[in-house]
Amino acid sequence: MRHIDTGTIAIRHCRLRRLENFIDVAYALLFVNFVLYLPSGEDMAWIKLEFGLLSLLVENSQEIFRLFIAVGLTLVQWNLTHKLLGPVEQSNNIHTSLVLLQQVVVCFYLYFAINDPKLVSISSTVGQSVCLALSGFIGLAGWQYARKMGFANTSLTSNEKDNVFKSATTEPFVAVLTIGLAFISPVVWSLGWLVIPLVLMVIHKKIGRK
Repeated sequence: MRHIDTGTIAIRHCRLRRLENFIDVAYALLFVNFVLYLPSGEDMAWIKLEFGLLSLLVENSQEIFRLFIAVGLTLVQWNLTHKLLGPVEQSNNIHTSLVLLQQVVVCFYLYFAINDPKLVSISSTVGQSVCLALSGFIGLAGWQYARKMGFANTSLTSNEKDNVFKSATTEPFVAVLTIGLAFISPVVWSLGWLVIPLVLMVIHKKIGRK
């Protein structure tokens, strides 16, 4: 790799810090947006219900369950982003663009997740899975690019860098599998997000013991 002056390295370090801060703020805004979709009690109609606000939540339990899954999957994406950014020490225009593109795709996921909380249309479940899969693969591409350009932490061995990539493949792989489940039913699709990661975890542990 050609020699890079210290000034350029310092700029790339600063760019990475700003990128990480931006990503955290963006995800914080996404979580706030989720809160806005909780059942509204402004009309005070819940006062006439037997258990008040609790009854309102029970009546909308299906939507809240879907919202819970959406928040969980968004948290998974946030963790995946930082899993791939954590070992990186520098960022240039291309790497930054890949990370921001990943965030844009997550925003499209939010669009599908929130606009159809009851999962009436198959386009919602498929759209969510496709967006999360794309987001994960873009993140993996960003890590591979950072590794190729020498942006990864120099203290990491080649095997450790490989493990970073391997550990980050679970999320997009699960998203791809749930695309097929979306054509069965919303319930099966929802359960897939809970069951598949557990199954993969068990398989991984069994393989690791051999």
